[in-house]
Amino acid sequence: MKPIFECNLCFYSENKATYIHTKENRSYLLDHSLEHWNGHLDPVLFFRVNRTFIVHVNAIKDIISYTNSRLKLILRSYSESEIIVSRERVKDFKNWID
Repeated sequence: MKPIFECNLCFYSENKATYIHTKENRSYLLDHSLEHWNGHLDPVLFFRVNRTFIVHVNAIKDIISYTNSRLKLILRSYSESEIIVSRERVKDFKNWID
């Protein structure tokens, strides 16, 4: 299971469904919730940035300061919606990214 997920950019929730987005710029519907996947992914490689997204460390192209002490992430091939690191997770995110 581990090698398959290491090559993906992010997991996200949309309309009560969970998806995985790949380097090939494709999204696939998954059977389990983000909470489930968050507990099964390598925390060195993946980080839950908010209630909607879990991102892979190598997927991050740019990090931009955003309003209210939050951060906006730009991923390598995902641009369907903004990915904002929630204010509560910014400190942990910065520690993880370093």
